[in-house]
Amino acid sequence: MATMQRTMSQVMDKEPGEDMSAGENCPMPTQDITLNLKNRAKAITSAAYGPENPKLPNSAFWAKKANTWDVSTEDAKQSLCGNCAAFNVSDNMKQCIAQGIGMEADPWGTIKLADLGYCEIFDFKCAASRTCDAWVVGGPNTGEQEGEDYEEGEE
Repeated sequence: MATMQRTMSQVMDKEPGEDMSAGENCPMPTQDITLNLKNRAKAITSAAYGPENPKLPNSAFWAKKANTWDVSTEDAKQSLCGNCAAFNVSDNMKQCIAQGIGMEADPWGTIKLADLGYCEIFDFKCAASRTCDAWVVGGPNTGEQEGEDYEEGEE
């Protein structure tokens, strides 16, 4: 939880209009591929992040996920990173991801094609079409809060 709070602080505690394009206010895993891969490996081993290739049927993966969550396979397939509350797809975060990929590549094409966001639980760049055992209802996090009067700590 502390890691998620630290990441949120890095992204949310900036001044309006502050530019994140230089990467200085970005979570380190968006800028450091080695750290990103390390954190992703932790999500794979500790929370069964996957499937490896979401375009394949992955019947065994989804059956195991359904068993873990005690739901049907079809219901399990609906709980994806792309609709997880910890999946950050805010404009600022996408800018961080693009900066980390590097402009010599096609960062925006990669972000769009892989439907990338940032997992605030495990601190890594994450594809919307995957899932893990830490999935939380209510996402994605677009960076837009509902309700102007919301303050941290209120429920």
